[in-house]
Amino acid sequence: MFDFHKNWMEFFFLALMVIGVLIALWAPSAAVSYAIIFLSGMFAGRLIYERKSKIQLPYFMIIAGFVIGYLIGAYYGSRKVLVALFVIGAILSYKLYDKKILKDTRF
Repeated sequence: MFDFHKNWMEFFFLALMVIGVLIALWAPSAAVSYAIIFLSGMFAGRLIYERKSKIQLPYFMIIAGFVIGYLIGAYYGSRKVLVALFVIGAILSYKLYDKKILKDTRF
């Protein structure tokens, strides 16, 4: 029996891996694939910033699930460039939120 409150990280890891594969397969070119992964990195940076004073490991694992799924499904573009753009997007977003250049409407 699946116990959601104990295995939620694994569930979302797998779910986002599948979503990552589907989104990557949907991308018609390398440029679109690069834009999608960069924006995904921006969203990941925001999530990491939001969770900076709370438990983070499950969220890192879930984000890794999406990236792994995206890399599996990416037909166009270099996987090294995809990883680099994701990391750059995440760092850039984190720094922009940290310096209050980008603001969340909930805070």
